[in-house]
Amino acid sequence: MSLADLIPLITLVSPRRVVVVGASSTRTDATGNQVLRNLRNGGFTGRIDVLSRTGGTIEGIEALSDVSEAAGADLAVVTLRAGAVLPALHDLAAVGVTAGLVMSVGFTPDEIRAIKDFSRDSGMHIHGPNCMGLINVHDRTMLWADEGILADLPAGNVAIVSQSGSGAIFVARSTSGVGFSHIVSTGNEAALTTADYVRYLAEDSRTGVIALILESVYDSDGLARAVEAAREAGKPVVALKVGSSDSGRAATLAHTGAMLSNRTVIDAYMEQIGVPLLADYDELAAAIDLLARVDWQAIGAGRTAIVTLSGGQAALAADLAEQVGATLARFSPETQRRLEEVLPDMHAINPLDAWGSADADDETFRRTLQIVSEDDGVDVVLGVIDAQSSLSAIELEYEDDIVDAFTLLNAEADVPVLLASSSSMTVHPVRVPATDASIPVLRGLRNALTAVRAAARVSGQGPRLLDRPSSVPSIAIVEEIRDSLARTSGVLDRDSMRRVLGAYGISPVSSHSFGDVDEAVRWCERNGYPVVAKIDSPDITHRSDVGGVALGLQDEGQLRDAWAAILESVHRHRPDADIRGIEVQRQIPAGIEAFLGFVSDPDIGVAVGIGIGGVLVELLDDVEYAIAPLSPESAHRLLDGTRLSQLLDGFRNLHPVVDVGSVVNLLVKLSWMADDLKDTLAAGDLNPLIIEPATGAAFVVDALLVAQERSGDGVPALRQGAAADS
Repeated sequence: MSLADLIPLITLVSPRRVVVVGASSTRTDATGNQVLRNLRNGGFTGRIDVLSRTGGTIEGIEALSDVSEAAGADLAVVTLRAGAVLPALHDLAAVGVTAGLVMSVGFTPDEIRAIKDFSRDSGMHIHGPNCMGLINVHDRTMLWADEGILADLPAGNVAIVSQSGSGAIFVARSTSGVGFSHIVSTGNEAALTTADYVRYLAEDSRTGVIALILESVYDSDGLARAVEAAREAGKPVVALKVGSSDSGRAATLAHTGAMLSNRTVIDAYMEQIGVPLLADYDELAAAIDLLARVDWQAIGAGRTAIVTLSGGQAALAADLAEQVGATLARFSPETQRRLEEVLPDMHAINPLDAWGSADADDETFRRTLQIVSEDDGVDVVLGVIDAQSSLSAIELEYEDDIVDAFTLLNAEADVPVLLASSSSMTVHPVRVPATDASIPVLRGLRNALTAVRAAARVSGQGPRLLDRPSSVPSIAIVEEIRDSLARTSGVLDRDSMRRVLGAYGISPVSSHSFGDVDEAVRWCERNGYPVVAKIDSPDITHRSDVGGVALGLQDEGQLRDAWAAILESVHRHRPDADIRGIEVQRQIPAGIEAFLGFVSDPDIGVAVGIGIGGVLVELLDDVEYAIAPLSPESAHRLLDGTRLSQLLDGFRNLHPVVDVGSVVNLLVKLSWMADDLKDTLAAGDLNPLIIEPATGAAFVVDALLVAQERSGDGVPALRQGAAADS
């Protein structure tokens, strides 16, 4: 979205004249009527009109009976039945209405596509459908479907963009004392997407924090660019992804499809663009509370010093930090020495029980906080207190001095200071900070730790454009491959698979498929033993599961015996399978078995992974994923995160350290192939990949490529470069 594109979006978010289409003269509970009352009661200062063919008075407003009277309106709020929406949008666009907010529900996929096409062709900015609307809190513009909902939000710097209206309501009401600039419920995103609103909010001077609640990512490239614009404007973006999408039935035929969930793909994508993902509404609300009050850049790496009031709380804090992946600061020897002078009968470790010493009192507590905050290895000081709403007045008073000590530290320290309630149940009204308070009280220790972790991650650099390496085929050749697979669905046959892999310099071990055992024997006599025999069937992807593989066959007799045994086993397990023969392959000496694979997500892109392979690949679950394509450096980092890397590094002296250059090179090639052909291939595996310990040579023993199910739609043009992780 260009800056010029923001101008009509501004008229949608801050309209001066709104016309409501679909209000009723007989039903006060109709959505259009509730929108009218929200606008009026919320303090909207612009002009409000109602368009109704029957005319008359609706909610005290004289209705316009002809669409021509809506000319000049900035925004039309449409609440008609689904089938009447598109004709109404045509009429409104014809008289110059520049934006439409469609709250109607019940659309078919074809109807949603028609709205998208109309928006593109007409230039009319369309929000929705199937949404609650949007609220511009500072301007008191309540374009919201349900009367009175979120009507009393305080103004502030937090914007929530949510595909779920209820999700936006829940998170907004779960924060503690922060204010809001915008609440946006985007619904089906037929035209305007989350990316468009993030781009708008990046330019909005009244927004400082952007929180997303996503069910799908409709414009992954656009969202990456929008997040980068927000980052450049100094505005952190955090997100919650709810639900999952089916990446296609064909993808589950590959090991990758079985191991890779939509959550894995979205995790890799969000990591790439620098948007921390939170696990639930509570975690997202805590991240909002923190980011709205604290300079997120001051949190740095998020090395957290936790100060508690009991040993049990300290132990729990250590457990939770490990569970959520928070980074605990390691006290320096000097800090430990100073702390043990103040608390002489304690071992000064983080998390720290600041009341665990017999000498502890209010003065030593304040001194303890100061010492902790002055450690160069501490980025954040997090205090744990009891703050739940069930506390009595006496119990609250008991902790008042503790809260005061942290508040004073926050005013004096060079690092951010936070408070977390030991319980995520509630926060007592006495402990809810005012919107202008500088120290947040986060609801729940786990939520607080995830919020700090998120704040430490929002400084990611985002994607960069990778130059196309010379080791992969040219754009012209890739287009030829795409054309050759245009009518292919499901598992690629052996020859097609080898052609595709070969174009990227990926060569499976020499093999041949035979329909007759005598032909196989003659091939082996020419090429030598030992060999491997495998069933050749497009219906059987995991051949060892049905007894379809025989290893280490040393001579003709073993080959004939294995041939008969494979056919017998396969017929018994899969009598319905299409058997095209048996593939015979040169036996590769034993080595380290690896797995390389990819899966294409219809909305986000391609995730490529690597880990320990072989028949136990799914059981071991040692796979790290990232969004394709990969540079050699990012491929190496991905490998480093696996247990496979430990094996290659000579784990317990099982073998010498293995040169990983060949494996990294294969992973890079596979990642480019997967990205180039993401609209053609749904998933793929190289498993096992046998790595020779002595040389690092990598042999592709088995491979599987699965084509996308054909929908009849066209495919987008291949990019000259590709966004990838840095």
